[in-house]
Amino acid sequence: MGKKLFLVIYFAFFLIFFIAFEVPILTELSFILNFISLTFFMIYNIQYEKEFSPFLSVFIVFQILFFIVAPVVQIDFIVSKGFDGSGSFIQNFPFTEEMCIRANAYIFLFNIVFFMTYLYFKRKIRTSKDISYNYPQIPLYLLALAFFSILLILFNFKSILFQYQNEFYKEAEQTSVSNYLIVQKFLYFIPFSAVILAQYYLKSKKKLTVNFYVVVILLFFFIAVILFLKNPLTEKRNALGPLYITLLFLFFRKILNTNYKVTSFMFFSMVLIFPVLTIITHSRYTLSQMIAKPILISKNIEYLSVNDAFNSLHYDAYPNFLATIDFYDKKPVVYGEQLSCSLFFFVPRSVWKDKPETTGFKIGNYLIDKYKFNFNNLSNPYISEAYINFGIIGIILFATALSYFFMIMIKWIQSQDYLKVVFAFYFSIYLMYFLRGDLTNGFAFIVAFWMAVIVVPKYIFALIMYYVRK
Repeated sequence: MGKKLFLVIYFAFFLIFFIAFEVPILTELSFILNFISLTFFMIYNIQYEKEFSPFLSVFIVFQILFFIVAPVVQIDFIVSKGFDGSGSFIQNFPFTEEMCIRANAYIFLFNIVFFMTYLYFKRKIRTSKDISYNYPQIPLYLLALAFFSILLILFNFKSILFQYQNEFYKEAEQTSVSNYLIVQKFLYFIPFSAVILAQYYLKSKKKLTVNFYVVVILLFFFIAVILFLKNPLTEKRNALGPLYITLLFLFFRKILNTNYKVTSFMFFSMVLIFPVLTIITHSRYTLSQMIAKPILISKNIEYLSVNDAFNSLHYDAYPNFLATIDFYDKKPVVYGEQLSCSLFFFVPRSVWKDKPETTGFKIGNYLIDKYKFNFNNLSNPYISEAYINFGIIGIILFATALSYFFMIMIKWIQSQDYLKVVFAFYFSIYLMYFLRGDLTNGFAFIVAFWMAVIVVPKYIFALIMYYVRK
């Protein structure tokens, strides 16, 4: 019943959506073609996919949100202003039907290749569960991590205090990229591994021993540490989603344990609920004023439109893809150069003198030079990375690589290794950030998280067992 109701709401929403927004007919048809293909994938995922694949769920919602909903709203905004051939997107890239149709054709190709290779790898790669993995000496590990967490906060207290007192972006501007990656994306996530293992220990123990109660206390301590280090005052809002949703999965797994549940949760959260929240976050009135006088909410709705949510740099993936195609057409491109920057992100520029700019900066600077934009720290979606590296061949290669990696993550989420399970789920939600790009930052951050919640714990456990046995 739930699936049928969801599909009714889904189709009703998009029927109204495509009727309500004014887009040139051929451009709209190209969007509808992509919508039909993604809808087919979604129905397969929630009705016929036997494996738990939150990765496919989030991928579909991302493609719908950033490559259908947002661009249609943005183009409608351009057309509504009396488009005469000079209208442009939020980052000043000019709107043309030809470029949009071409981009939608590339997106369609990417989606089809991705889904076909996804089905192919499913047949070829066995997703049998790993043997049960036992983490020894968890209480000892948690005590060591508690000591580490206290030192971590003390050594970074000045920086944390600055973040609480100022906007996150001011702190980011004063911090080197390497320091930001090491501290914010690696060290600050190590206590999260303690949360995972404490939950694993409590679920696996049936007897209420002294260690059990010690781990309960430590679990609450580590949750407090995570909330202290990772909250809207110390981190980008969109980067918090994967962490908090993973915590929800960790403690209330039944809420997000099927493809249907993940798909519906992400769809309603990202496509429907988030834009509605702009009534509060972009309000002319305070929350207390709207509670005291509810009539102000209706006035806000009249003042604010869906354009306020989608016609912003938060949803610039599609126009940045257009700009990347334009860049590829008009500038000399070194094949694989941007990919090398992403794969070897850890090499400092002081060592690699000719290290390429990240793709977000490269396209941002291109927009500044050619289209008089005023900002260069842009995102750049995964498909753009594919195209700027190897053109149309890159779209095929990157789509295949992504589907293959999904198969690896499906094996991990079925694993008996609790750290792998939680990492895999975190990555599925993180896809909303990873696919938006750019690839260098997305890849660097997920590698740092992998080291924090898998590499570090396993290394410490190996050390503990070495000295215990010795």
